[in-house]
Amino acid sequence: MQYQQHIQNNFQSIVDLYYHQAKLSGENRLNEIRASTRVQAWHKMHKLRVKYKKIRFSTVIIQKFARGYIARMLMKRNNDSRYNERNIKYFSYHATQIQRHFRGYHYRKYYINWSTRKAYLQFLKTKNQDFLEELKKVEVDENQQLKVRQEQLARTEFESLAKNLHHLSSTQTIAGVYNRPFGNKDMVFDLDVESHLKVVFHSNYEWEKKRQMSRYAKTNKLNYSNKLKPLK
Repeated sequence: MQYQQHIQNNFQSIVDLYYHQAKLSGENRLNEIRASTRVQAWHKMHKLRVKYKKIRFSTVIIQKFARGYIARMLMKRNNDSRYNERNIKYFSYHATQIQRHFRGYHYRKYYINWSTRKAYLQFLKTKNQDFLEELKKVEVDENQQLKVRQEQLARTEFESLAKNLHHLSSTQTIAGVYNRPFGNKDMVFDLDVESHLKVVFHSNYEWEKKRQMSRYAKTNKLNYSNKLKPLK
């Protein structure tokens, strides 16, 4: 009752206060809307940030475990492949060694007789020595023949050059070009050049003389045959 009595007594003041507050609220409406909007924005941002952090943390945890699992699987696979490769190399090496020794043993036992092979090698050595000696003999013979041919060729060439040089030989009164009164004489084929010139000249002279005599005899024979025979 007292409260109602108090309201009735102060009704006008309450109404004035209400209108005053309504007026103030109308004047501050835009500021309040802006402030409430900002509060809502910050609140929504906070909620979204908390949600984003939770999602990011969960994503990082999932990625961490997934990457760890993938890395462990890759490491295990690499270790397995490396282990398999190492085992393959190890067993391949030992298998190769076993095959090598077995093949050597089998070949030596069934395909090669050491005494026969030793005799065969000795035979090859002897044959090689004989062949080398024959080659040396052939080489010596060929060198000698080559030397003889070269000497004959040189003699022939020297004689062909010396047969027209008889005017350079010595006479009874004048010494020749190659018959020097001082110093050593020029030697060709263990004989001095002066003697060579004389020998070549005499041989050519005798040959020319015989050829001229044979030609003269032939011409005389032809002349005698062409003469007229006397009448009977």
